[in-house]
Amino acid sequence: MMSSPFYEAAHSGNLIAALKLIDSLKLNFSRFSLFSGYVCPVQKITGNQIPVALAYRISQESNLKLNDKIFLMNSKTGNSMAERMLFLPEYSGQVSDGNYIIVDDVFTTGITLKYLKNYIESTGNSVNSIYTLGNSKHGLRFEPSKLDLRILVARFPQIERYFNLSELTFSQVHFMLRFPSLDSFHYYIFTKQTEILCS
Repeated sequence: MMSSPFYEAAHSGNLIAALKLIDSLKLNFSRFSLFSGYVCPVQKITGNQIPVALAYRISQESNLKLNDKIFLMNSKTGNSMAERMLFLPEYSGQVSDGNYIIVDDVFTTGITLKYLKNYIESTGNSVNSIYTLGNSKHGLRFEPSKLDLRILVARFPQIERYFNLSELTFSQVHFMLRFPSLDSFHYYIFTKQTEILCS
């Protein structure tokens, strides 16, 4: 996807380029023919239009209606795991009643999709599926299991002082479990933030 001649313009906010990028991927949207309800992209007020173009094409090729009225109101400052660990997405917008499929261009930690899911479900609606063009080594799994959380708390008994466990994603939990102590995790976050501020 990133090698596409349309990628830079699409990622910078050009919807026409994003539609051309999606079309150039020759995706098969037949999997969505059994769904009804809404398709909703992770949509920023400005910038990356790839999720919007993806949701638009899915709505054209299925019975799903496009909900393009929900926006990600903030954005992370970078792409390091340290920045992703501290990022708490905020959504705003109109949620129409129905079932939802949520889409994004890539899935790294799953935090933006998880918060979009939570936002939609906080209105009494349900998210039945997620779809992305690319995903992390963990696949599209964003909810950690109860066992994952028990292991995290056993290793770091004071973790709940710093993180609300229900807000963590599977990728974030497994990233933290790479550290031998909470101090080493804090040191990593502090070092990365200092590098960002000094650059």
